This record gives sequence, C-alpha cells and structure tokens, in this order.
Amino acid sequence: MKSSLRVPLAAAAVAGCLSGCATFPTLFGSAGPKMSVSPTIPAAEGTVRFARATNDNTSIDLKVHHLANPEKLTPPAKNYVVWVRASQTAPPQNIGALTVDNNLTGTLRTVTSLHSFGLSITAEVTGEVQAPTGPPLLWIEHND
Repeated sequence: MKSSLRVPLAAAAVAGCLSGCATFPTLFGSAGPKMSVSPTIPAAEGTVRFARATNDNTSIDLKVHHLANPEKLTPPAKNYVVWVRASQTAPPQNIGALTVDNNLTGTLRTVTSLHSFGLSITAEVTGEVQAPTGPPLLWIEHND
C-alpha cells in the first residue's frame, strides 16, 4: 500500500513545481529585494542580498540583469561602479566595479562595515573614481 502512494505523491510534487516554480525562490531563499531603476535604463533589474558577515560586517551579494553596455549610454562610460552611503549627508564610498558579462548580467560580492546604508550604481569612465559623476542608475536602501 505504501508503494502505491509514492507515485501519486511524487506526481503531485512535480505538478506543483511545474505549475508554481516561481514560488520556490521564496521557499528556498530569495534573490533579495529589488532595486529601484532609473527610467534611462528601464530594462535593467537588480536584486541585492544583505546578510550579517564576520566581524559584525554586512555582506552584499548584488546581481543585475539586462544592464546595457556602459559604452552605449549617454554619455558613454567604461564601468558601472557600486557605492554605499551611510547617510544622505555622508560622502559615498566606492565599493567596487560591477562586472558585466556578454549576457548583460552583472555581479558584485563584497562586505562593508556599515549596517544601514544606501547602495547605488552609477556609470563612470573608470572604476577607481572617488565620487559619482552622474546620477544613480539603480539604488536601494538597507536598514539593519
């Protein structure tokens, strides 16, 4: 009798997955909150996963999809740079250049000592800039 129940239960599990796999990220860990997107790059999508890291730091796992080649922007740029800002009056800190592949997907994994901060992405002529030169293209606030 038990073996006859296994097949319908397995079939139900597969059917549930096929009809509602979109719910699986919620069950098994989501991609993180979605970033706000500038109307100048409407196709872009960004998510960030924040977590407590060692030494009381905050880990940042940033993923961006459909991000145009920065050289095709107006004005053209060479890199996308990720910034954190402790408050509206604090200067932004460059935490790294976003690596974008041929599929227009970008990732950055890093840590910061900040717990609550704004995170943004700008297009820049170099990844080593000390301050943003243009408006944020994607952004999000993290409050811990």
